[in-house]
Amino acid sequence: MGLCKCPQRKVSTLFCFKHHVNVCESCLVTEHSQCIVRSYLSWLQDNDYNSNCTLCQRSLIDTNEETIRLNCYDLFHWSCLNQYCLSFPNHTAPDGYTCPTCHTCIFPPLNLVSPVAEQLRRKLSTVNWANRLPMLSNNLTETENNGYVIVNPTNQSNVLSHHPHRTIDMPTILTTRVK
Repeated sequence: MGLCKCPQRKVSTLFCFKHHVNVCESCLVTEHSQCIVRSYLSWLQDNDYNSNCTLCQRSLIDTNEETIRLNCYDLFHWSCLNQYCLSFPNHTAPDGYTCPTCHTCIFPPLNLVSPVAEQLRRKLSTVNWANRLPMLSNNLTETENNGYVIVNPTNQSNVLSHHPHRTIDMPTILTTRVK
């Protein structure tokens, strides 16, 4: 743990491997957008970090290519992550879009408030594969495992709930008796 060098002087466990300084999330987004960032303990254990994009193996540092940082703090070229996500089938659930490195969901939880999450939400809202998912929709309920279920707001009488964090939208079934 250490103090970020910015005027806010926030205590942070995040450590920039390139500049060898502690950084807060605000500085991470503004001043260290292309830096590999992990906890200080990670740096002590592995100070020979890899500064390449794990998807294309090209350098992330000091390039003109746009990068994107996920909530897990893994960093990728935006074009590489976009291509990676475009390779998923159209019917992939939101939790199926995972970080190529650590396999956590790339979509920030709805209740997460941080500069990294806000920047990620803004960037994801610009691509079609993320826009068709309920993550950017108002019609969803979040489960306790960061899974998402779409709820049809126009048909609330048919919603079943057997669990306090899960809802199931049941279609209306019409039956007719055959004589």
